Amino acid sequence: MSAITLKNGIDKYWKRSALHPIKLAEKELVRPRLLTVLDEDNPLVALQYCLLVAKIARWDFPRVWPGFAEELLAHIRSIASDQSLPIARRNTMEHNALYILHLFVKTLSARTLAVERQALRQTTPLVFAVLAPIYAERISQFHEVLVRNQNQISGNAAFFEASLPLLKSIRFCIKALRRLWVFGYEKIEKADSSAQAFYVASIGHQSAFYDVYRTLALDPGSVPDDYQQILRKIVLLYGKMYLDFQKYHAVRFITVPCAKQMLQWYWQQIAAEGPRMVTPPEDPDAAGEPTLEPLLVQGLELYKNVVKNFFYTADDNGSMDDEVKRCRQVIDGEILTPDVIAKMAELLMYYYIPLKPKDLERWQDDPEGWMADEESDYWNFDVRRCAEHLFIDLVSQERDRLAPELAKLIMQPDEGMANGSCSPTEQYYRREGRYAALGLCANDLYDYVDFCQWLRQHQIVDSPMGVVKWRTAWLIGKWVVVKFPVEERPRAYSLLLELARSDDLLVVRIEALSSLMRCIDDWDFDAQQFAPFLHPVFECITGVLAKVDMPETRMRVVNFLSSIVQRMQREIVAYAEPIVQLIPPLWQSAAGENMYQTTILVLITKVVEALGAQSTALQSFVAPLVRHSTDLNDPAHVYLVEEGIELWLMLIRNATALDTSMMELLQLLPGLLQYSSETLRKVLKVVEGYVLVDAVGVFRAGGPAIVEALHALVSDTSLTTRATAAGYNALNIIVQCVPFDIAGKSIVDSNALWTAFTCIHDRKEAALALVHHAGFLSRIAVHYPQMFREFMSAQDAGQASVFTEHWVGLFDDVGNVAQRRLFALSFAVAVATTNDGILKALPLMMPVWNEIMSDTGASLVYFSDVDDEMPDDYSDVVVAENERRRKLLSADPAHKFDIKQVLTDSMSECERLNGAERFHAIVAQVDAAEFEDFKNQLN
Repeated sequence: MSAITLKNGIDKYWKRSALHPIKLAEKELVRPRLLTVLDEDNPLVALQYCLLVAKIARWDFPRVWPGFAEELLAHIRSIASDQSLPIARRNTMEHNALYILHLFVKTLSARTLAVERQALRQTTPLVFAVLAPIYAERISQFHEVLVRNQNQISGNAAFFEASLPLLKSIRFCIKALRRLWVFGYEKIEKADSSAQAFYVASIGHQSAFYDVYRTLALDPGSVPDDYQQILRKIVLLYGKMYLDFQKYHAVRFITVPCAKQMLQWYWQQIAAEGPRMVTPPEDPDAAGEPTLEPLLVQGLELYKNVVKNFFYTADDNGSMDDEVKRCRQVIDGEILTPDVIAKMAELLMYYYIPLKPKDLERWQDDPEGWMADEESDYWNFDVRRCAEHLFIDLVSQERDRLAPELAKLIMQPDEGMANGSCSPTEQYYRREGRYAALGLCANDLYDYVDFCQWLRQHQIVDSPMGVVKWRTAWLIGKWVVVKFPVEERPRAYSLLLELARSDDLLVVRIEALSSLMRCIDDWDFDAQQFAPFLHPVFECITGVLAKVDMPETRMRVVNFLSSIVQRMQREIVAYAEPIVQLIPPLWQSAAGENMYQTTILVLITKVVEALGAQSTALQSFVAPLVRHSTDLNDPAHVYLVEEGIELWLMLIRNATALDTSMMELLQLLPGLLQYSSETLRKVLKVVEGYVLVDAVGVFRAGGPAIVEALHALVSDTSLTTRATAAGYNALNIIVQCVPFDIAGKSIVDSNALWTAFTCIHDRKEAALALVHHAGFLSRIAVHYPQMFREFMSAQDAGQASVFTEHWVGLFDDVGNVAQRRLFALSFAVAVATTNDGILKALPLMMPVWNEIMSDTGASLVYFSDVDDEMPDDYSDVVVAENERRRKLLSADPAHKFDIKQVLTDSMSECERLNGAERFHAIVAQVDAAEFEDFKNQLN
């Protein structure tokens, strides 16, 4: 407990940035004592102590404690050479010191700053100078113990006792040296002789340790568990070093002298283990040498990176430097010779890529887990899947050589299967290997294999073997995205639906649905061609959903259903009822599974989109789901809010009316408008959609709160100009759709007018931002002229003058023609006043009116895009809101009003209010030519 407390205290207070850091003087007292307690023999206490020292070294080396590496190496050298220490105590001290060095090297190797990388390169030769001799000595001592016991090691307690400390030291040495070999040298060819000797000798050491491991594994009951585990880790540590070396020094990995020997040794293990991997457990010959599967994975991955690696290929210009040419010559002439490639392809196809008995056992015990593993990206942890990737790369890189022969094997029946010379087990693996190769290499075999013909020749759907049925469904999914004629698709649909029936294995049914999903997602998918299969598809989906338990599998099936709804478009309307009936049990089964619930929300969104205006009938059914996913007081909103708002928006866009449940959702909008997230734009679209459907009813139900929230949004200076524009657009639609007697008071009470007025008056923002404030006031002036005049009359002449000058000045920053007309109309409304501050701007307004009348005439028949997110060519799904927006645009005064008549009426009203004499004095301030042009255009 004291060791853990000390480590936690150092972790919390040692750094200078800590709240109450340890004083420098105290640190100076602690550091010299850290390496004096290496003889702790309690493994748990020693572990905490080593972690403590490594943490301090991580923070202080090299800036504060530059001599740490030298001090630690001096202790290691002293311990290794001190023969006066008792053997047990020396082993303990050596193991603790080496473990600290391993942690130190591991941390230092991960650093990326230039100073720390330089410190690593300076430290690497020092570590190799000390550790390489210790490693070599411990290897020699282990060999001596092995020889002394005359290789009689199984059940030999004396051998285990004498060699276990040596193995621990060897393991710690490898853990440190392997990282230094990979990361400690900028150019590996300049590495010290001790480092190069360590790497060259490693393949022989790995082979020897693996032989010992296999010998002991034949009688596991007589071997201590920790001994076998250490041997296993040592063997795999060498493989990790090779993989890292290949990853970070790909060219040098091939050109080092021992590369061919090392790869050949790995291939010997792969070739030797291949036949044993497909031997049935009940076979008496199966009691052979045990398989260390991670070792096989390492070998397969090493070969995969040799077969396909861009470091070994020419650049875009077709040229290679001398080192790459030499590397390519070694690969083609010594490692991947034609004979090796042919044998490798055959071995992988018949022994490694077929499904094994353990796979079939998981089909029974955990079918959903097996399918999830198959879909995951962690292929480099499983022998079969790693072999599949190697096989794909091998055929891809050697296509001209392998593809024709592979096609012959696939299209012609195996001779052994035909004449009975193969056992049933051999027949199974040969057939399964050919089927697997046919699917894995579909991208390389499509010129050589007619898959549709192959599918007709093999009546595999009727096979009693589940693995054959699964492989059939899998094959169709692989080939449909590569080469599958459209006219043959119905046969594929029929086969997959037959495989997805309820009396087949669950993995077969799930795979059939997955392949069907690939068919639907394919570019050549024809909705009308698939329509006759919709009913059986829904039956299969319902059946599978009733059997699966894992949320991931349910999500996959629901995603498949969403894809069907999306791709079938209006064809799905006839089947909407069974889909809707599926949703309640799905949602109930997804309780607490937020990711699964998002998938269901996406499905409902697709259904609403496909139904179009008919989705109005679903409002009372969908509204509770929308509330659950968008209510900020519900913890689930963190995960569901985006999909919930998307569903809400789709429901509103397609609504022809709003029921009570939809009206009750209005109370959520003010909170969502203040919710800082990427959903704001869609929430504003929801507000607009509500107003467009039923402006008066919506405003009476929740309008004042929404206006307050919109005012808070547009007055927030921290938002972007685009967000402010979107907020004002929602306000503008409210002004356009809601009569003044209903909405006027709420807008005044919200101070939205004063906010826009102040922003334009103060002119502290950029013109592109101020245009949106000015556009809102212009909209108010045109739709609520009396309210606008009352507001402006309340301002003194000085403020009104500055405001009006800035307001008119923003006209040149407006690009949209309809908006420019709106500004001109609002100026016309504004001049019907007695406020001198506004009337002083008449000389600025006159050129604007002349320009608008000259460019657009009396009225404007001009309609902009209705909504960029709602295309017209998607059947009649989004017509409801598009039509509403078209009507709104056609009724917009900017399009509809006769500006000449408005100007005539406004000037007459101005003359009436100010009297003829004062009016003529005001007009006299206008440029004579502009005023003459104005009169001519009016007439």
